[in-house]
Amino acid sequence: MNLKPLSFWAQMRLTLLRLFTLLLGLVDGLLHVHWGERLLERLAQRWQTQLVQLDQDIARLERERERLQVQAEALAIHAAAVYLGGRSLARNELRFDPVDPHEEERLDAIIAVLVKQQLASIETEEIEPGHYVYHLEPNWMAIRTRLSSAADQAESEMTDWFREGLKFIDETFL
Repeated sequence: MNLKPLSFWAQMRLTLLRLFTLLLGLVDGLLHVHWGERLLERLAQRWQTQLVQLDQDIARLERERERLQVQAEALAIHAAAVYLGGRSLARNELRFDPVDPHEEERLDAIIAVLVKQQLASIETEEIEPGHYVYHLEPNWMAIRTRLSSAADQAESEMTDWFREGLKFIDETFL
């Protein structure tokens, strides 16, 4: 552990604090007034209050982080669902051929977002030796449930966006 040396003023403050502590201890010992004890109690109470406040702030930030994580996942699901919905309508199937690098990137993203969360299934078909295509089957009801839950927890601007995606799924696939 490499600590930086204290500045001159920090050394002076530390020296003054040590002198003050010695003086307070001496006065407490000679006069039995317990000023040092009272001062330490007040400082400990103040530090304890600050620690409680910091714990509350950390808990609040953790809840916010979790909420944002859920929203980010829901946004990724929403984007993947809208993409698959549009592709399904345009091509009447969800077939991916990884020979095209763009197709492979999209397939990898959809697998990461939907298949790994069991919101879609994937089947492999070998069309010639060593050449595979992938057929994707979204579970529209599960996607709808996840987006509905996200819409309930989202802020008002995001809720409208999720509701539009839900409407698209309802009208097109359910």
